[in-house]
Amino acid sequence: MTESRNPDEVAAGWYVYLREEPDDPELRQQFEAWLHESPLHRQAWAEINETLGVLASAPPERRERNSARRWWGRPANDRRGSRRMRTVAFAGAAMAACVAAFVLVPDLTLRLRADHYTQAGTTQAIRLADGSEVILAPRSALTVHMTAHARRIDLLRGEAWFVVHHDTSRPFSVVAGPVTTTDIGTMFDARTDGEETSVAVREGAVHVFAQGGISLDRDLHAGERVDVKGGQVTVDTQSPETMGLWRDGMLVAQGNTIAEMAAALQPWTQTRIIIAHDTLAARKVSGSYDLRHPETSLQLIVHPYGGKVVSVTPWFALVTGR
Repeated sequence: MTESRNPDEVAAGWYVYLREEPDDPELRQQFEAWLHESPLHRQAWAEINETLGVLASAPPERRERNSARRWWGRPANDRRGSRRMRTVAFAGAAMAACVAAFVLVPDLTLRLRADHYTQAGTTQAIRLADGSEVILAPRSALTVHMTAHARRIDLLRGEAWFVVHHDTSRPFSVVAGPVTTTDIGTMFDARTDGEETSVAVREGAVHVFAQGGISLDRDLHAGERVDVKGGQVTVDTQSPETMGLWRDGMLVAQGNTIAEMAAALQPWTQTRIIIAHDTLAARKVSGSYDLRHPETSLQLIVHPYGGKVVSVTPWFALVTGR
């Protein structure tokens, strides 16, 4: 699992949060600490202010009318439309633009390429022509290539569970990131997010091979898992029963960091999760959480460490800590 703390995204979250709670001294202190942690943070903050400053230069009547209608669903001249509402409305419109840049445009490209695609919080059961079964996790996409001599699935993004109908005359392979998994007769899980690729075997065995000069060419058996990140390969073991529990809406943490848990929850919600506290992100947790209620699970994960989750718009949740 990977972290979801891009400085640009964190800066965008801070922008909205500080305008929602401008008089909160604790919040201001946390923001200042984040700002001075790295020159990259200061650069991201300057860029988000510059970008939103350009948006703010639009004619006021047009900006307030469009922002308030889109954000609140009522005219800006409503008596309930206070100055604070207009400020938050404008920030909400700006965040909608950020969401489009980060999520909607890449997803549109992915949809055009994929044979099967799932939105946030949804799964899809796929029965292939050869009798094999695939369960596609949320925010995932794949393509299917079937010929008389071979069967290949390209996992373009996300995670999928495979129950393969064995056929020695037609090898079954899954390409995820740099890793190609060839079935020997098994049930297995594959996941890729562009930075990290993993394969975990629940039953039977597979052969895994990596391209790009990565040292991986071996068989994996039941209970074994391989992770490839940044050219580094890690092989570990775990109870086969804990593999693929996301199919039942369960997320099990076994000493995972909060950043990793947030990344695992992310596909299950439309809300962009931003962790703005490095120390909190590195904390490790164990336990079982409900993927079907990701916002509640996130609160349960961070609360023991003094973390707080604030949903400042329908699209962004900012995680802060003491």
